Amino acid sequence: MEIEIRRATEKDLAQIFDIEKRTFLTYWSYEMLYEDICKTPISYYLVALENEKVLGYIGMWHVMDEGHILNVAIDTPYRNLKIGSILLKELLDYCKEIGIERVTLEVREHNEPALGLYKKFGFIEMGLRKNYYQDTNENAIIMWKEV
Repeated sequence: MEIEIRRATEKDLAQIFDIEKRTFLTYWSYEMLYEDICKTPISYYLVALENEKVLGYIGMWHVMDEGHILNVAIDTPYRNLKIGSILLKELLDYCKEIGIERVTLEVREHNEPALGLYKKFGFIEMGLRKNYYQDTNENAIIMWKEV
């Protein structure tokens, strides 16, 4: 499998939206993704592709010297192939290049695969948002990493 990583563009939106719907109980609408990927100046999204097929994506907002990771999603057939690790490494490399000093994210407290990924990359649990996820009232763990 030869994976290409590049910045997401409008032509990736339909595939990103399909992955979003299959991954999250409460997912972003196509219009929200379009606005964030194509129109929002502080957003930065990467896609992992094989032969122009989007296998997964990661999105972040860049505010001052901080990055806020919004979504990381890998399409079901391509999970456990290290694509999430590749995307996160590329995003953190980008952060370092442009002077982002800290990166934060929220993750469901019971999402063990995601927690393992973030901890592997040096993210530290720094707080809790009670009942953050409206679909399940699950708490979110707030994680931070110095870049």
